[in-house]
Amino acid sequence: MVAMEQLFDFKDLARENVADMLPYIPGKPILEVQEAYGLGKVIKLSSNECPFDLPSGLGQALAKAVTTGNRYPDALCRRLRAKTAIKLGVGEENLIFANGAEEGIRLIAQIFLNHGDTAIIPTPIFDAYSVATRLMGATEICLPLNNYRIDLDAVLEACDKNSGVKLVWLCSPSNPTGDILKKRELDAFLARLPQNIIVVLDEAYAEFVTDDQAVRTEDYLGKDPRVMGLRTFSKAYGLAGFRIGYLVADPGVIELVNNVKLPFNVNTQALVAAEYMLDEQTFAANHVALVVKEREFMRTELCKRGFEVPESQGNFLFVKIPEDLNKNGQDIFKLLLPKGLIVRPGTAFGVSQYFRMSLGTREDNLLFLAAFDRVLA
Repeated sequence: MVAMEQLFDFKDLARENVADMLPYIPGKPILEVQEAYGLGKVIKLSSNECPFDLPSGLGQALAKAVTTGNRYPDALCRRLRAKTAIKLGVGEENLIFANGAEEGIRLIAQIFLNHGDTAIIPTPIFDAYSVATRLMGATEICLPLNNYRIDLDAVLEACDKNSGVKLVWLCSPSNPTGDILKKRELDAFLARLPQNIIVVLDEAYAEFVTDDQAVRTEDYLGKDPRVMGLRTFSKAYGLAGFRIGYLVADPGVIELVNNVKLPFNVNTQALVAAEYMLDEQTFAANHVALVVKEREFMRTELCKRGFEVPESQGNFLFVKIPEDLNKNGQDIFKLLLPKGLIVRPGTAFGVSQYFRMSLGTREDNLLFLAAFDRVLA
């Protein structure tokens, strides 16, 4: 049978901007590196994942839940919503769950951004904000960080100069730098921000924050409905593979999200896993304690070696490579792979002279430092 000649290009039929987008490139999988280099042990420090295996009790809970897989999950995640509300000290009406925080980003863009609107994005930063903005046909204004920090004054200036600004994407702790926004800073910013501009605060790494001055979405509920937050179970709770996150927002926003989200966007296994990890508590606490200890240790060690590493409140470090090494982040990434170590080159964020590394166990981090010293020798 002769195939019908294709008379059109699918790119011409696609939604505006889609053909010009680039796919997300995740951190290289462990199995791929093992197969490529014939390695047994590979330490993945590229995706800000938890280095611990999940508790065995979770496996038992999931096995029990498998038999209910013939039924759709609770579309509103009622039990998990009640437990999370208690954990955060917010109302259940302020929460709605999603297939990871990234689905929350897409949902916010779908609800609030129209063709011709403008969104402000500090950079370098997680590229999901840009993808969601462009997908909706909105324009992005990318503003550089100021000494690794989100420059809120520059954001206000951009809002003054551009009447079409509808939304500001913020991140605290910011990925990839690890810096936080402080409540007094955001308060001052909101006081000057036009009332019709929405502020999205991505707090995927909130559990790792030790600075008590850090901003929290919960502080604005009932006070400033423009502020809405994103959280996830992927980081501190170690559930990256289950894909479950949530939005914290004014009930009016939650209602709109419920209007457009997929009916059963969080699967049964993810619900069971998130509930279990909230109840279990010690796993996340131990993970956070490890990160707080190791990020100071690793930052000190890397600074001793002549690298510039800003302070981080996340579970990762952002490392600047000295120019006299004649290497960039992609070079470091390639040199470490045969040693069984995976980091995130700065090219993923548009800054080639950096790499980002997650924080592993002390054993993992010592192995990294030894291999790092060898490849740079």
